[in-house]
Amino acid sequence: MSTFKPASLTDQIYRELQRRILRCELAPGERLVEKALCEELAVSRASLREVLNRLAQDKLVTLKPNCGFSVTPITIESFRNVCELRRVVESQVAALAAERATAADIAHMRRVAVVDCAFDDKDAFAVYCENNRAFHQSIAECIDNLLLEDIVLAALDKDQQPIYYGIDISVCTSPLDVTAEHLAVVDAIEARDPARARDLMAQHIGKKEDRILEALKDKDIPA
Repeated sequence: MSTFKPASLTDQIYRELQRRILRCELAPGERLVEKALCEELAVSRASLREVLNRLAQDKLVTLKPNCGFSVTPITIESFRNVCELRRVVESQVAALAAERATAADIAHMRRVAVVDCAFDDKDAFAVYCENNRAFHQSIAECIDNLLLEDIVLAALDKDQQPIYYGIDISVCTSPLDVTAEHLAVVDAIEARDPARARDLMAQHIGKKEDRILEALKDKDIPA
């Protein structure tokens, strides 16, 4: 019997494989053995192939002739492109939030702005990423634009992939500092200052980019 509910079979398989890829449980560059995945997930080859084609459209997997599907590698260029996308899109989303967020939205942003971990904790990288995602999602949700929300979260997940891949988490902004940056963005949104919210979000996203790029180079990630 399938592990997943038939009514949403491909969607559930998609989300599961997407999660494994973004969290590097399936490593960048790893070849995906379709027979083994079908057996593990208890799904048909046709359903799995449909999911893999969707993941290929999202550039999470790559199809090579005569080799099949593999997880798309992380490269210096791909990480730079994701950071650029985030700076352009998410800074504008922050500006829109300054115009549209309700008092309840802003209160929620403040609650989730805190990144509550220490870098020497066992699961620090996972807690850091999950807390950070919750904050950025709170801003994206409040503008009531599902298309932009999906773009923001997809880009953020790809942006955080190198942390799950095993770069030294200490290259990231410290939990205390990143919390302060989050709260500064919330202050600008609450002050109904779109220009400041836009600038602070762009600075926040760009702050760690150079340090993570250096960490990726140290792991001999290709350009």
